[in-house]
Amino acid sequence: MRSHQTNANSLVSVTYVGKGVRHAVSGCLKCRLRVLLPLAYALVIPILWSTAPRLASCATDETQIATHFRAGQEALRQGKPDRAVEEFKKVLALDPTLLEAEVNLGLAYHSLGEYKLAADLLTKALRQRPDLPGLDVILGIDYLKLGFPDKAVPALQRAVKLDPSNREVRRALATCYMNLDNFRNAAAEFRQLADLDPDKAEASFTLGHDYLDLSARLAYRGARLYAGSAWGHRFLGDMLAQRARWEDAADEYLQGLQMEPRQTGLHTSLGEAYLRAGNLEKADAEFHLELRFDAQNEGAWLGMAETQLERGLAAPALEAVGHVWNISPEFLTLQQEFPAVELSAERARVLLTDLQAAPEGPGKYFLLSGLYAATGQTDQGLAARAAFQADFAAWQKAQKQDAGKGTALDPCHAHRYAACAAWLQSRKAITASQRLLLGKTQFTLRQYERAADTLAQLLAEVKENVEASYWLARAYQALGAECFDRLEESFPDSWRAHQLRAEGFALRERDNDAIQEYELAIQMRPDGPELHEALAELFLNKKSYDQARAELGKSLALDPTRARTLCLLGRLYVAKHETDKSVPYLQEALRRQPSMVEASGLLGTAYVRLGQFARAVPQLEKAAPFDFYGDVHFQLSLAYRRLGKAEFANQALARSEELRRTSAARHQAMVSGVAKVE
Repeated sequence: MRSHQTNANSLVSVTYVGKGVRHAVSGCLKCRLRVLLPLAYALVIPILWSTAPRLASCATDETQIATHFRAGQEALRQGKPDRAVEEFKKVLALDPTLLEAEVNLGLAYHSLGEYKLAADLLTKALRQRPDLPGLDVILGIDYLKLGFPDKAVPALQRAVKLDPSNREVRRALATCYMNLDNFRNAAAEFRQLADLDPDKAEASFTLGHDYLDLSARLAYRGARLYAGSAWGHRFLGDMLAQRARWEDAADEYLQGLQMEPRQTGLHTSLGEAYLRAGNLEKADAEFHLELRFDAQNEGAWLGMAETQLERGLAAPALEAVGHVWNISPEFLTLQQEFPAVELSAERARVLLTDLQAAPEGPGKYFLLSGLYAATGQTDQGLAARAAFQADFAAWQKAQKQDAGKGTALDPCHAHRYAACAAWLQSRKAITASQRLLLGKTQFTLRQYERAADTLAQLLAEVKENVEASYWLARAYQALGAECFDRLEESFPDSWRAHQLRAEGFALRERDNDAIQEYELAIQMRPDGPELHEALAELFLNKKSYDQARAELGKSLALDPTRARTLCLLGRLYVAKHETDKSVPYLQEALRRQPSMVEASGLLGTAYVRLGQFARAVPQLEKAAPFDFYGDVHFQLSLAYRRLGKAEFANQALARSEELRRTSAARHQAMVSGVAKVE
């Protein structure tokens, strides 16, 4: 989740007008409250002290209130929220009913990262004066930080209604929707954000990540929610496959098949993992098993074609592609990245030679276009693709004629995807199973945004529809890939493109290549704290502690409020066994982002090392539900034992040993980016 910070120098400030003046003018002791609407949630305009000339008859406490109030505002303006807290507390000690002081005290607490105290004060203020829209933003961010997105949503909705172009408010609202598993609304907000961003390279990069965040949340949720089912292993296998961890992915798919050997597409996924791992015999066996259950599975036939191309056998590859054409010419024409495996130029040339003698037809043209691309023969590839498209156009014409004669088959059963989608969309009432079929059909047609909307709508109606969750995750992943493709095509030399390449290398554990790309991005954007932070994490993973510390220092100098940077600094000192140095950074990270589980686990570990077992337990218990390696439970067992809680200690130790034995737990830790605390 992206960080939402508010600068202490740019908080909304509430102006107090002395009560003595108001009393002299109108006989009323009420105070005037004035708040300016923020330009963005993190860029809120301060209000200067303004008051009429004071009357000589002002009471002493009124003078003191004004003095402390001005001092508090000045402290906020100077970026000294701790001093502001002291001054506004003094004001409230003199007049506990002064709403302006409560609001400003809440803003000072917000700046200090004391979100609970801030939220309590601002909620109270908005109950009394619901016409203070500028505070909705701060209140929404506070609740989001505290892990209460349901409470944050109403405040942020009010704020975005008043200022629809405020991108920071929309981002906070989208994050809340995502945390509430309201994927449809979250995606809509993310698209609005991209439309509002004038920097199109930035828009493509950020929207791509937003889609991948949605996909990851669905996949991670599915892997945990359905951990004991074939779907749970399939979710996790797909996440590992995205990281090119083919053997680990195959292990998950195998466990899924042990539970449900006839789940559609699971043998194909396992076959693809074996294929990319170079095990052609096992890949072929899985594709054949898929076809035994479903002879019309286009993905399995294409997988068989790829294994034959890898062996250098053109004829059986052509035969397999022919089966796909006979099942669904629509499906075949959409496979523009075929072959997905990387063939050497030499092997591709041999295959091209062997294909020349084959009869003319769509299957031959399809293979030729892919093989010419592999050898860099662009013109020949385009010519082969044009010939294939001509055959496809002829097929489409024949389909229209059959429809006109009333002889067309059921389009969904016949794998005529466009006609199937049109038929399902034309129905006045659609069942849950039909909506799922529509979403999957739109996905096959590569109408990813439509597919995502259809599946998200179904998931809103039937929250525990595991298959809808699975295909929705796939749709968001595809949408993210499209955004990144646009970035690479339109802005290949931008710093965001270098960052994107770095992330891709890091995902596949090519750390040196990732470091090189991050350094190129930093040369172009030296003031980007996230770049220094990401580079530091790579150095930290490589145990290059001095380099990691240097980059984290640069990130923190650019943005002292970055919770992730603070957490990584704590992790660095935990790793170096300089435990006393880690604690302040981890405490501050949790003040800035109380829901950061990694920081809780690390802080609990630090407290155990320091012998502060009573302080360790709450932090470790908070992190325990997300423990995959077993390390958090091990630390928890140590703390419980030293506190004399033997039964709890034994339970925690048993859970730690269980997690250490479970490959699925290790895989979940790997894909979620959870670092070992020991």
